[in-house]
Amino acid sequence: MTIKSATKTSRNTAKRRSKAAPAARRQQEAASSASDFPKKALKAFLITIAVGAGLILLCSLIAYFMPDPDPMIHPLAYAAAALTALIGGIVAGKIHGSAPAICGLLNGLLLLALMLLLSLFFRSLASGYSAWISALLHAAVPLLSFAGAIIGVKHTR
Repeated sequence: MTIKSATKTSRNTAKRRSKAAPAARRQQEAASSASDFPKKALKAFLITIAVGAGLILLCSLIAYFMPDPDPMIHPLAYAAAALTALIGGIVAGKIHGSAPAICGLLNGLLLLALMLLLSLFFRSLASGYSAWISALLHAAVPLLSFAGAIIGVKHTR
């Protein structure tokens, strides 16, 4: 083997390695992002809960300063829930970035599960809507979170 052919062989090997390196790097990034997914999902959900608490406080203050707050309690509560789901979806989409559909739906489903769990303890304060309307309002939570995640990802690009 001559020096010229050995140099050519080493260049070809280096080219193959450089082509394989980005693929391996992408696999490592995918594996690390998969292991970070639960942490990011928890972070997004905690931010969503904080946003929801702030919106409930704001709606409570609005209702408190009204002359007759009774007719506004249910619309303000549903507006707070809808805005919480939408803003939580936007936050989840920005945190995850790569999988907005999954993170938005997961965030919305976690929020819906929390709402249903809390409704077990505060049963007497449940709305007077029919079962179908109540089911549609509850189904809107994951859908709004999904839409928020899509908006959050599109807004960051």
